[in-house]
Amino acid sequence: MATGKKILYIVLLVIAVSALPAQDLESLKSARPVSITGNIGLNTSFYHMSEPTIPVRQTPFAYGVNANATLSVYGISMPFSFTWYSNEKAGFRQPFNQFGISPTYKWLTVHLGYRNLSFSEFTLNGHTFLGAGVEARPGKFRLGAMYGKFNQYSDYNLAVADSIPRMTRSGWAWKAGYGTDSRFVDISMLRIGDNPKNFVDSLAKLNYPTPAQNVVFGLTSKFSITPELLFHFDGSVSVFTANRKIETPDSTAQGMLRFADNFITVNHTSGAYKAIKTGLSYRFAPNIASGIEYRRIDPHFQSMGSYFFNNDMELVTLNQTVALLENKINLRGSLGLQHDNLDGAKKNTSHRVVGSLNGGYTPNQSWAFDASYSNFSTNQRAFKTAGSDSLKIYQVNHNLSFTPRFMKMTEAYSHMVMLNLNLMKLDDKNKLTEEQTDTDTRIAMLMYNLGLQRLRLNITTGLNYTEMTNKNFRNRLTGVTMNVAKSFLDDKLSLNWNSAILANNMNDTKGTILNTALNANYHFLSRHALQVNINVINNSYGESSTIPSFNEIRGDIGYVFSF
Repeated sequence: MATGKKILYIVLLVIAVSALPAQDLESLKSARPVSITGNIGLNTSFYHMSEPTIPVRQTPFAYGVNANATLSVYGISMPFSFTWYSNEKAGFRQPFNQFGISPTYKWLTVHLGYRNLSFSEFTLNGHTFLGAGVEARPGKFRLGAMYGKFNQYSDYNLAVADSIPRMTRSGWAWKAGYGTDSRFVDISMLRIGDNPKNFVDSLAKLNYPTPAQNVVFGLTSKFSITPELLFHFDGSVSVFTANRKIETPDSTAQGMLRFADNFITVNHTSGAYKAIKTGLSYRFAPNIASGIEYRRIDPHFQSMGSYFFNNDMELVTLNQTVALLENKINLRGSLGLQHDNLDGAKKNTSHRVVGSLNGGYTPNQSWAFDASYSNFSTNQRAFKTAGSDSLKIYQVNHNLSFTPRFMKMTEAYSHMVMLNLNLMKLDDKNKLTEEQTDTDTRIAMLMYNLGLQRLRLNITTGLNYTEMTNKNFRNRLTGVTMNVAKSFLDDKLSLNWNSAILANNMNDTKGTILNTALNANYHFLSRHALQVNINVINNSYGESSTIPSFNEIRGDIGYVFSF
């Protein structure tokens, strides 16, 4: 194992060193050797609350300075920022401590520093690492390799409840394949492990993470069986050892576990798990396509090269797309059946029906209609106590929306009217729990926008209605919104006024909410700008209401110089 890791690291280092000058050959002729851009700003803010009935949310007066700069060296950007406020501690940030570069020359790309790569969904898939990597596409060959750290060590702190202990986690991965983006076969492998050097055995009794190891083998492919029939496949086997410090080997290991013992420690904490995603799609015509997809991920399947997997699930999905009337009508639908408890280890099994239907109709350039419906259900019963309905979960989530809109544009003006209607319903089929969980939500929004290009004026008004009800709760919110934006002085000065008045009725407790804001920006002398923001909030409820009333005003004035 150590020899293989050293060889991979040396190969990556040699390729990286030899490829670095190649970056200059393509782009350095036109790139500036060194440049710096950014801005520096001065800001002051004020805050006032009359008759405070809630905690004050900001200091009455504050001032500060902030700066942002990006240093560019031959096309490589290094951003820095600095912030200081009178009511806060100074802060300096330079994302350069997670800096990475990926120079490319023709078919070769080298990755150095903090990078992330994806070889397949179930092996290396977007996890950030600190190290070196290479991707090469000579002709139809698809090659890739990397080596690096996936976690940095952090001390265990038993006195801090939220302390997250971590061991140094490092590893390597490679991919080899042949083909094009639409027709290929790839094999990939990943091997990552925790360094047990700083792990204390006694911490295992406190449920702290133990030093683990993981090796994953993957096969990914996509190709056309016929010009109309497309097949795709992505499958992996992951061998995961939860505690590599247990040196007693698993003498009964067979099959994949025995093979994995060539790369990681295999003991009684080891297990082999599979993940597969495959499907077929058939295009009957340019505007009609059908597909079926199968997805199964074993319980406990995981890959250290990916951040998260929704495992212990099996899902079959049917997909359909149709376009009619010269693509004026577009329909998309899917229907799937999903369940978990694949190994029977859980006390219950959940069954879900996953379905959706989306449609759009665009008769002309002015009118458009969109509609969608989804019906997601969960059916779960504890089979070991099947006679108890109190343990049964059978819920259906309905979501229906309809959005018509009208748009008219000329050189002088533009009009747009849009209506959005949305109905969401949680329907609990369990008679013993439905009174607590059944919830209906209704949302309606009507919006009108007027744009006057010659006047550089834009006006938007809207009506909003939201109602959420269940057996014990009802909240209705209705209101009017308005936004006015105007530019002056050849767009050097821009003003934006935004206001909303809402009536709130929560379980027959009535109140009003007023929120208005004014923003102004003035650019002068090409590199200078002034900014002013003022915001007023008024919450008004009755004296006997448990909801607090308050008046609040806040604002800030700033100056920015760009360089």
